[in-house]
Amino acid sequence: MPQTRPPLGAVASYSFPKPQRVTVGGGTVVAIDVPGQRLVSLRLVHPHGGAVEPLDAMGVNVLTSEVLEDGPDGNSSLAPALERHGAEWMSRVNWDGFITGLDAPANRVNEAVRLFADAVRRPALNPDDVVRRREQLLERFWLEAATAGTLAMRSLGGQLFTGRYATPLGGGPVRLADITPETVASFHAESIASVAGTLVVVGDLDGIDLEELGKTVFGDAASVPERESSVPAPPPGELPRILIVDRPGSVQSALVIAHRAPSRSQVDLPRAEGISEVLGGMFTSRLNMELRERLGYTYGAGSRFDLRRDSGVFFMSTQVEADTTAHSVTSSLEQVAELRESGVTEEELTAVRESNTVGLPVSYSTARSLAGALVDMVVHDLPDDHVDRNRAGYERLTKESLDSAATEYLHPEEAVVVVVGDADRLRQPLTDTGIGPVEVRDPESLWS
Repeated sequence: MPQTRPPLGAVASYSFPKPQRVTVGGGTVVAIDVPGQRLVSLRLVHPHGGAVEPLDAMGVNVLTSEVLEDGPDGNSSLAPALERHGAEWMSRVNWDGFITGLDAPANRVNEAVRLFADAVRRPALNPDDVVRRREQLLERFWLEAATAGTLAMRSLGGQLFTGRYATPLGGGPVRLADITPETVASFHAESIASVAGTLVVVGDLDGIDLEELGKTVFGDAASVPERESSVPAPPPGELPRILIVDRPGSVQSALVIAHRAPSRSQVDLPRAEGISEVLGGMFTSRLNMELRERLGYTYGAGSRFDLRRDSGVFFMSTQVEADTTAHSVTSSLEQVAELRESGVTEEELTAVRESNTVGLPVSYSTARSLAGALVDMVVHDLPDDHVDRNRAGYERLTKESLDSAATEYLHPEEAVVVVVGDADRLRQPLTDTGIGPVEVRDPESLWS
């Protein structure tokens, strides 16, 4: 006999687990106990992301992160050593943090963490490994930049910022090529090995001594120094404006429309991200319905905020056929103008509320996702109840609060439009839009 689906119950309000904190030497352990979760996620956070790199060593964070995978014995020795304990290494860098870590079975954490600590504090940093990793990153840069969407995003920084943000996080091909093994060793000694950081631990903590883990990982490293931040200046030039990154013969265009935004601490996150979702963050968003469903120009269009400690970026992006590029740009800007003028609908308000509250138990159902949330809190100095405050902010959203977010956070009059495509084919149609001056650049010249 066919079975009927059981009726849906009432949506339960989600509360993020309260972390415990243990100060150990110069560092802090932040942990969440999840009984029964036998895969423990451990993350070490250093506040030395790409934003604070000196301009003569751009990309040293990313290169150092890669070289750490070679382990204390060099030559890619770390992964096999961790695998003997069922553990997996991870390392990533963003503008505001240098994050290393591992996932390991709870009953093998102590052994794996000893290897982890050696890898982070006492890596081999063999010059041959550094050069090999650097050459791999350089090759990867151009392989990834062969994708038009990636090239468009990497071209964006120089249109919005001067200083470090004008060059991609990985340093760009020219700057990265100049980094020597000695530069990596110096950066590691000053910013990683000698700085304790914050250790995030999530999983079944029964039988795990957090203080001992902290001692193993931190050793005698010093506490995190105060980080100075200042808002980076914009480059000169008229706004709005258009940059064409030339790809002769391309039958498609990748386009990004972006403007500067406040830093994360200055933004009301539910309102800002809520209005971005209405515009381009959901399948039913304005951009997707216009460019994909009504005009048939693209498989998908979206928007989001990239919020950092000292500044931010808002951008819309899509890829379209070359002949529809100019109309795609003007149509996207028209969607922003209409949203600012008329505001959101009740259906859009409900969709934003539900998409950011109903699914939270699933979003934070694993040790990795909980650890990711804690890392975010550490990097951005957020309170332990940040997730709950954010959820409550989405629950309080009204049409009026989202309407005001559209005028507060969306500024098409300050936008730069980056288009990767055939300049000969695109220059005149984009000029005819009247958006602003049009410049054409060769990809090879962007980061020289």
